[in-house]
Amino acid sequence: MDLYLVRHGDTELGADGLYPDPAHLSELGHAQARALTPVLESINPHALISSGIERADETAAPFVASSGIQPAIVPGFDEIGIGDLRSRDLTVIKEKLFKRPFISDFSEYAGESSSEFARRVLDCLQSHVLDRFDDGQRVAAVIHGGPINVILQWIEHRSFTGTFAGSIETASVTLLRRGPDGLKIVYRSDTSHLTNVS
Repeated sequence: MDLYLVRHGDTELGADGLYPDPAHLSELGHAQARALTPVLESINPHALISSGIERADETAAPFVASSGIQPAIVPGFDEIGIGDLRSRDLTVIKEKLFKRPFISDFSEYAGESSSEFARRVLDCLQSHVLDRFDDGQRVAAVIHGGPINVILQWIEHRSFTGTFAGSIETASVTLLRRGPDGLKIVYRSDTSHLTNVS
């Protein structure tokens, strides 16, 4: 089984430099989504998955329109739950989100801890992908950078501690292949289809 993890396209930011809620694709993000369509058509997936969040659905939309394949909505592949962080003072929000190294743990804001987030994503991977699709099938999942990082670190036998081990570019494609020894990374964060997108 081949699993293609597609990160959503570039997303508009609010005047405060943060994602609004809901967050939609930017003009660049829409161009990236159109550039992804021939890639997804060449993959010809047996199934398409989306987190159901606007920026993921908008990234999948051009392919959905051309192929007629309707995505299965799997909310468990959403980004980490930030709890009540949005209700805090903007200084507190920016201090949390822009601190380096960034630790994706929002338990102090009644959101998800790093371990809860990782467990949710990996449970989703198991129940919605690994347990459902057979060898020889191709699955494309349009999701988010955080969950893709969790999955890649798990494949590499590293525990997710809240830090991202690598950059997952917007509108990139990562290919995982299931063999006798489990999932292997074939390639990571490929953006070659975006060379003419600006």
